[in-house]
Amino acid sequence: MTKETLIAFSSEDKKVSVDEPFNAPGHRNRIVFDALRHAASKKIFGLAYEKNDTLYLDLKCAPARIDELVNTMPYILPGQHFTKQNWITLDISQVPSKEVLRKLVDASYQLTD
Repeated sequence: MTKETLIAFSSEDKKVSVDEPFNAPGHRNRIVFDALRHAASKKIFGLAYEKNDTLYLDLKCAPARIDELVNTMPYILPGQHFTKQNWITLDISQVPSKEVLRKLVDASYQLTD
């Protein structure tokens, strides 16, 4: 999956805007972060990026679920760019199915509504 495909998949059936709020022009040769936001409220529910040729997606998560998910799902890491108490990071290449990805994206979208 490419970053563009991930963004399109994560935006299906949602009112989403995408921007690059953390990408200063002088740092374009570094990691480029695409923020997926609710179109109306502008709240970020996902942050897509590539690092060392691996595609990642940071998602909002219910704090009570984070430890369980991180400890039992090898493709879920503690949040890499936002507070680890409220966010998780997915290694997209390791997510077992689109259904699993869809559930996690939808949960993040609902939590930031």
